[in-house]
Amino acid sequence: MECRHEQSPDQWLTSEPTPWFSTAELLEYLGISKNELIKQFDLFTEGLHYKKENPKDPKSKRLWRIDLVDEVLCLPVPALEKEAMLNAINNVITCKK
Repeated sequence: MECRHEQSPDQWLTSEPTPWFSTAELLEYLGISKNELIKQFDLFTEGLHYKKENPKDPKSKRLWRIDLVDEVLCLPVPALEKEAMLNAINNVITCKK
């Protein structure tokens, strides 16, 4: 991974943003604790959901693909909840007096 300070200022403007984020950024985005992430760790695949910042260092920090982790952890909304949300959004009143 190339450090920004090793690039010229012209390259900064054209380089793509990285899809990899720190554990702290992941936890903040998901709104979960580190313990909750650890409990779900078996769901993730190294190289796909996370990678080591420095692959040669076994104690290296992990970097995460927030989008792919979110896909794994996101639970679908149950059908009745989805119907209720759509009714609320469309201002459909289903209660009878």
